[in-house]
Amino acid sequence: MRQTLYDVVLEWVPEGARVLDLGTGDGEFLARLVKVRRARGEGVERNPELVTRCIERGLVVHQGDVLDGLDQYGAGAVDCVLLLGTFQELLEPQLVLREALRVGRRVIVSYTNFAHWRARLHLLCRGRAPASPAMPGPWYGTANRHFFSIVDFAELCAAMNLRQTCCAYFNKRGQVRWWPNLRAERALSLLERA
Repeated sequence: MRQTLYDVVLEWVPEGARVLDLGTGDGEFLARLVKVRRARGEGVERNPELVTRCIERGLVVHQGDVLDGLDQYGAGAVDCVLLLGTFQELLEPQLVLREALRVGRRVIVSYTNFAHWRARLHLLCRGRAPASPAMPGPWYGTANRHFFSIVDFAELCAAMNLRQTCCAYFNKRGQVRWWPNLRAERALSLLERA
């Protein structure tokens, strides 16, 4: 699923774009973005071990929190800000989106869809917070702070006056084309100011 998601992100990032990747991880995707799309990429990662791996890959990655990373950049400093897989972990997602759109013209966000049918069924039948391959472990052992759906994310965008110019949805079989709020485990949105 992640590979398919990352392939779509590659399509959405323009050739030669200036990119800021928030929550870079080990830098594998940012390195691919730099190579394939000739992007000028930088990253922000909290984990010092992962920052070291990024630097070993030849990437410019700063150690720090997402908001700390955004504070370092002026308005319009990059073409695209990436928030891939960390959005549901943020304490203040609205603040991060506002700052990301101050720094970049576009923001690409991926997140877990907690309205996926397996999560719904787990809650209905077991009466407990869902656990699945996409969301392993107990609820208290996850970094997730917000449990929202694709519909909830669309409402957030409307409330913030943001336009979703492109959306893609995924499950373990690949891209989901119909009933994404029920069938997709992950969602991807390209955001711009309305």
